Amino acid sequence: MRSASLPTTADIPPSRTPRRLAAVLTTVTTTVALLLTGVGPAAAAETPPTAPAGGIAIWGWNYYGQKNVPADVGGLVAVSGGGFHSVGLRDDGTVVSWGNDRSGQTAVPGDLKPVIAVGAGWIHSLAVQNDGTVITWGGQGSGEIVPPAGLTDVVAVAGGEQFSLALQKSGTVVGWGQDATTSNAVPAGLTGVTAIATGFDHSLALKDDGTVVAWGTGPQVTGMPAGLSGVVGISAGWYHSLAVTSDGTVVAWGSDEYGQTDVPANLTDVVAVSGGARHSLALRKDGSVVGWGSNEDGQLDQPIGVVGARPTALVAGGYHSMALGARPALTADAPPATTEVGAPYSYTFAADSASATFSLASGSLPPGLTLDQAGELSGAPTEPGDSTFTVAARTSFGSTSGAQHTIRVAATAVVPSLSGDAPAGTVGTAYDFGYTITGTPAPTATLLSGSLPPGLSLSSSGRVTGTPTAAGTSSFTVQVSSSAGSAQLADSLTIAPTAVAPSISGTVAAGMVGSAYDYTYTVTGSPAPAVSLKSGTLPPGLALEPTGRLSGTPTTAGTFVFTLQATNAAGSATATSTLTVSPQKVTARADLRVDLSGPTSAVKGRTAVYTLTTTNAGPSTSSSVFSKVVLPPNTQFVSATGTYTRVGNLVVFQRSKLTNGQSVTEKITVTATATGKGTALATTFSVRTPDPSIRNNADTAATTVR
Repeated sequence: MRSASLPTTADIPPSRTPRRLAAVLTTVTTTVALLLTGVGPAAAAETPPTAPAGGIAIWGWNYYGQKNVPADVGGLVAVSGGGFHSVGLRDDGTVVSWGNDRSGQTAVPGDLKPVIAVGAGWIHSLAVQNDGTVITWGGQGSGEIVPPAGLTDVVAVAGGEQFSLALQKSGTVVGWGQDATTSNAVPAGLTGVTAIATGFDHSLALKDDGTVVAWGTGPQVTGMPAGLSGVVGISAGWYHSLAVTSDGTVVAWGSDEYGQTDVPANLTDVVAVSGGARHSLALRKDGSVVGWGSNEDGQLDQPIGVVGARPTALVAGGYHSMALGARPALTADAPPATTEVGAPYSYTFAADSASATFSLASGSLPPGLTLDQAGELSGAPTEPGDSTFTVAARTSFGSTSGAQHTIRVAATAVVPSLSGDAPAGTVGTAYDFGYTITGTPAPTATLLSGSLPPGLSLSSSGRVTGTPTAAGTSSFTVQVSSSAGSAQLADSLTIAPTAVAPSISGTVAAGMVGSAYDYTYTVTGSPAPAVSLKSGTLPPGLALEPTGRLSGTPTTAGTFVFTLQATNAAGSATATSTLTVSPQKVTARADLRVDLSGPTSAVKGRTAVYTLTTTNAGPSTSSSVFSKVVLPPNTQFVSATGTYTRVGNLVVFQRSKLTNGQSVTEKITVTATATGKGTALATTFSVRTPDPSIRNNADTAATTVR
């Protein structure tokens, strides 16, 4: 024996007998999840199947917390039972463990990759990662947690007392730990393996031809029936072995000290088996569980709810038993959302399991209501208000919380009443008054007739609020109503005027002589102040109104300083202003006129004279004045008076200015060069001074040459 590395008596509850102690010190088992949906030889290259995600039911010994499943256990798809602990595989590939942790066997490493299979030994645990490698933890230093270097392609693991096994995709088995090269050595040439199982110091392998290979020591190895075949599932108890065949029968061999190999007569339709320290379990096709062997710790006493619940997997630990199965689903989870104080209330929650019990998962029930384990929510509410809660259904496989509910409890209906006398208010002062209103449900207040003072309003809760804007007395009727009835109250409210000291402010804009002007000062106060001229002089042409408006058309340029005063019953205020009126802007204009005269007839070869007169009719001086004459084509320029520029028959006279009323006359002498009629054209214009009328800016003179 390896007593130096085994648990001491301190590890065993004092209530255990010496015989139990001996068994604890000399036996161990490891089991894997077994599916309800039929057990058959799996292809060696495939990952072992797992059960649908669900909860777990545990019964039997709990000294080390074997039944204390963590609250965050999640959705389990597989579980393995060790000596006094268990290891579970969640549907998200994470691992959870509970029970005895004296050797760290439940301390799951935090850096695990997604896991596809788990195993539990005496005091160590194993996990297969999705890359085919094996991670181990716990143990007692005999090498059981030291896999061979380079071990890969693993699809399943199992743990014995101080040794471990791994099944590879190729159907080969690898072992390590104590006696791994002697009594626990994997038989040479073993191939085609589809499943493995380990007991305390023996191992089993199921081959793809339906035969079983056993190795190790004891009758659990040597007692295997000769010619055993057609096997579809195996399990190793601590000192006994189990096999289920394709016809649904169970074969057992090894120690029978506690009846663990006494398979019940007529046990058929079995799809999975699992062996513990001193007991055996079988899962039948109809979902029922059958157990035999020792029941000293209740490991054969299935909890209510397991029977007939069709577990998806069955696992035996040392002295405890486990089954995976669906958590309950609530099938009735919609209690009435409204009621009232004193009214009888009843609703029954239901689940898809007849064994489900119900409890409050969160929140609180309305005072006066209770929820019993059968799921009946009943009573009579004693207080109004909203209560929010969640109900959970629990079976041996765990609990499921339903939807969140809110029940609104209304108070008992009471006919509304209304009372109160609105006090007087003052213009400009905030007002707030509430009528006294009673009744259930809460009545709503409205204005039935009349009107409130301007600036005030009535809320649905019966409060009159706002700031009055006008003095006077208003009469009105208020009504409150609810489903229980209504009530009315006639009332009046007087608003007194209030005097507010005036203020006057403003910055006047500049003005211009002849341009309309309009500016209004900012004047406040109650009653409305009157504005007047207190001192100084307003610009001529402007007038001040009592409202503070200054308007008109200025007639005189200059700067004017004056003080205005705003006055009402509450006092007066002044504002001093400076207003500058600028002179009117005048644009110079000059009306130019041109007159051209000449002979009506002339003799070819002789001279003739044209007279050009340019006149400024005003009213302003015209600057840069040009006068030009286009001579007839049958004449030739000879000479001209004044200053001019000539280009061919075009003669241009330029003067710097013509004053208002000034006229200038020039003469042009030509020679008649050809017979016929010709016309001279004269025009005048200024390039600087606008001309208000251009109708007289051109003239002509016609001459016939003989």
